[in-house]
Amino acid sequence: EFVPYVEETYSLSEFKILQYIFWIAQDFKIQFRINNKNLEPFKVKNLLLKSIEFSEQVLIIAPETVDDSAFQDARSLYLKISGEKNFDDCDQYELGCFLAKKIRSWQNSFQSYKPSAQKKYFPGKKEIGKGLSFIKSISTKQDSFSLISAFYDNSAQILKLYEQEKNLSEFYTKHHAFWTTLIKSVEDFSENLLELNKNNEASADFDRLKQILSSPAPYDMISEAYKLVERVKKFNDVLVKEKTDQCRIDALSALDQMIENMKSLLDTHNAGMDLRNRALYSLRQIKTRVEKAESINAVNLCLNDAEYMFDVLPENGFFTKPSIFDRIRIIHKTSSG
Repeated sequence: EFVPYVEETYSLSEFKILQYIFWIAQDFKIQFRINNKNLEPFKVKNLLLKSIEFSEQVLIIAPETVDDSAFQDARSLYLKISGEKNFDDCDQYELGCFLAKKIRSWQNSFQSYKPSAQKKYFPGKKEIGKGLSFIKSISTKQDSFSLISAFYDNSAQILKLYEQEKNLSEFYTKHHAFWTTLIKSVEDFSENLLELNKNNEASADFDRLKQILSSPAPYDMISEAYKLVERVKKFNDVLVKEKTDQCRIDALSALDQMIENMKSLLDTHNAGMDLRNRALYSLRQIKTRVEKAESINAVNLCLNDAEYMFDVLPENGFFTKPSIFDRIRIIHKTSSG
């Protein structure tokens, strides 16, 4: 009855009238009810698109009016979680829209952080799960009265959710890259744990760094973590350099021995000048690479290439690889510096 009346009175098409009705519903000024159950505008629209027969079951009703004390408390709560100042001329419908918008923004934030929070050492997994579940229950409120009442009845949980969203947003928008670097740094530092533990200051800093990394809520400790990782890195870099230098010395000694062995091998089999030049030149080039290598891993890659030289020579069946290479790998674990 309502649609034909408006259609005749205001010369609007049925489609336009229905569209206005749904817009008003989305602003919480009216609500739809089917079989004594409130439904959100989007679901009602889909039902009507499937079958016009549902139109006879749809009731359009005005929402209840919120008690003034509950309204004022919900309004004050919104001011706390929004940071807005000029909010004096707000009625029930406007407040409902503001609350719905705030809930949607939190939902979007939590959903965007959720994939990272699933990873090891990243915070917020439990909070995001509970937060999204709570938001889902609040989002089912389809009118300003129900939404404002839900905020009023759950004010403590709303404030907790606000703090969690603020912490998570700060962390994932500003410190995500640092946290990824921190995880990798702790893994690198762990390779020199024996040496780190011999230094009281470095050991204490590293233990504290691991505590922060494992904390379910590290938000207030991030600035401390920045300082700690720099201090431990400075000490660890010295260890890595010392190990790399020693590994390079051992590798160069081994390569000198290999070059001499290669000369003897080539002499024994009367190798031609071309083969002799190629074999010795390749080994000397590898030696140059070792001299410039800046990590143990890079040195070991060079040694692998040198060993391969003997594998591909036709005379390999007469030659045994220098055992010093195996000793180098036992003494120096592969790492990057």
